[in-house]
Amino acid sequence: MKIVFLSVNDEYAGEMQRPLFERRPEWIAGSIISSCRIYKKSNLQAVFYLLSHSGWPYVLSMIWTKMGSKVFSRSRTLTPLELAKKFGVPIFYSSNINEEASRQCLAGWNPDLVISTNFNHYVGGQARKIPRISTWNLHKSYLPHYRGMAPGFYALLNGEKWSGATLHVMDAGFDTGDLIKQVKVPVRDGDTVFDLNTRIAREGGKMLADTLDGLDPVNLAPVNQPQGNWPTHSYPCRKDVRDFKRKGLKFDRLVGRRRTLE
Repeated sequence: MKIVFLSVNDEYAGEMQRPLFERRPEWIAGSIISSCRIYKKSNLQAVFYLLSHSGWPYVLSMIWTKMGSKVFSRSRTLTPLELAKKFGVPIFYSSNINEEASRQCLAGWNPDLVISTNFNHYVGGQARKIPRISTWNLHKSYLPHYRGMAPGFYALLNGEKWSGATLHVMDAGFDTGDLIKQVKVPVRDGDTVFDLNTRIAREGGKMLADTLDGLDPVNLAPVNQPQGNWPTHSYPCRKDVRDFKRKGLKFDRLVGRRRTLE
């Protein structure tokens, strides 16, 4: 088995990948890491977009959460870059997975499976067809609920009692492909976005490793997602962020402690 991971370089993608790296490092042929914060935008454009769409409180909360997870987290998390370096896996940085250079790199690793873990690019048809078996996505929600961006944020905002992780086949839509495996993850009282996303990523990573350990590609039979008018979410807008804060919800516990002191 030869697997290539697609991801952003954050702790959630790292937790999704970690179980397979630790269990079957010889299967991982390469790691493609996004070099952009938002697909088809420069980092400066991404900052301006988020400031305009989501507002300063959202951007600052995201920055603080990222910093806090590195400095103050009780459990050590590894990013995809750190995992690839630790296990000697080749790395390629991509600003667009659909460009020829990225597709050539992907094809050069001759993968059986390409697996997206918290990746932020749209993966087009040519890229999806490169692996021998299929291209999959590990999404941080129990699909078809919360397709798209920030599923943990929206699950908390809407007062859900549970969320989950879904392994599915990638198709031309956003998180619309056939289902391979799912796991439900309860939402706990007092959960922050970081808490929920980290727990979902860890459960999703275990599910992915278990699925691949018992994989029989010949008999793999993904099932269609349930029919219905299921929305696809983008980044939270300013009103979403205001409503989130009015409900006393938090992005990270460190942010909550800081507010209490203030």
